[in-house]
Amino acid sequence: MSHFQQGIYYWSFLILFGLSVWLAPCLNGAEQTSRGAAVMPDTGLPSLVAIKDCLKGSDSAECLDSLFSAALKNHSTGEALQLIRSFEAEDPELRRDCHPVVHAIGRETFQLKGNIHDSFSACDQTCHSGCYHGSVERFLRGDEIYSQTYKHPSQAELKQKAAAACDPNTPVRFRYQCLHGLGHAILFFSLYQLQPALDICDALDAEWSRSSCYGGVFMENVSNAINEKKNFSPTDYHAPCNQLADKYRQDCYIMQTSRMAEMGLSTERMLEECAKAGAYRVPCTLSVGRDLSNEVRVGQSRTVARKCELVRDSSRLACMQGVVYALVDNTWDGRYALPFCAAFASPTDREGCFETSIQYLRTFFEKPVEDIARDCSLHAANSPRCAELAVRQ
Repeated sequence: MSHFQQGIYYWSFLILFGLSVWLAPCLNGAEQTSRGAAVMPDTGLPSLVAIKDCLKGSDSAECLDSLFSAALKNHSTGEALQLIRSFEAEDPELRRDCHPVVHAIGRETFQLKGNIHDSFSACDQTCHSGCYHGSVERFLRGDEIYSQTYKHPSQAELKQKAAAACDPNTPVRFRYQCLHGLGHAILFFSLYQLQPALDICDALDAEWSRSSCYGGVFMENVSNAINEKKNFSPTDYHAPCNQLADKYRQDCYIMQTSRMAEMGLSTERMLEECAKAGAYRVPCTLSVGRDLSNEVRVGQSRTVARKCELVRDSSRLACMQGVVYALVDNTWDGRYALPFCAAFASPTDREGCFETSIQYLRTFFEKPVEDIARDCSLHAANSPRCAELAVRQ
């Protein structure tokens, strides 16, 4: 199964921060005290208020790193990630925006572990696997991450580091997280020049690895908070995808509707623009689905299913897939994807969606049949067809 078919689309559009949350100063201690305690006194771990305050600041990455640098002196990476999961459960805003938070946990984990392998062993899939991505980010950037004298590595240095960053012998789900995070970091270090960043991805030795890296580059281009650095047109909904070589366009279009949303397009209008993308209509429609996935995570499964139902041809499956891949990537299980599938009005759509979810869990995440069937019974109890498909496949 190819990278495209597996749908390794970990991305959640509303979490669009990536590396580019290098945004303006962290609140000082006095400010944090006035808005909420920086740490929870019973654990010494960062408080929800302190984390959300960092996300509001324009140097949120540095602020978050400061919080988790202190926390990881006395707590494990696993404990920090568990904290974020507990905050996700109680706060929908953090559930939507937690990816840059776990990036920070990953950066600090690499600082402590000193290598990708041990960092990845400490991380998990929390919040779209941001811990893995932060580890790769720190691997490329090194210790002088906020130094005023820090110099970006050269293209040659980036190619050398990129080639050594991701162990080809690790399971595909971990290798993908490494390669995708690499793409984020490469665009940052290429000063947001798109083609030089893609050229570095081109130096990787396998097509799947290059595609995974391209995806990180394009997500970073969309997620970069500093608009003047984005490689977009103010008027062309398809730029830069339609200006790149064909080998890049599929991965570009898989992120493009996030840009269309920035330009004010509704879901209906995005689908119309995807229909104009010719050979890239399917990846564009996948992007629409990915963009909708966060609505599912805050309880709007039927609303999102109805939007995918607007697609009246075979691209409807691509919309479903975009939603499912993003939801499963978020948790590595079926807790969000399966209720979404159950929300479709048509039995044919429900079955197609369940099959997509089950296949993705089985192939990419190597979930045993019994685990998937258990997810069906927990999260799609009113749709017995889910469990039947899990066992059949």
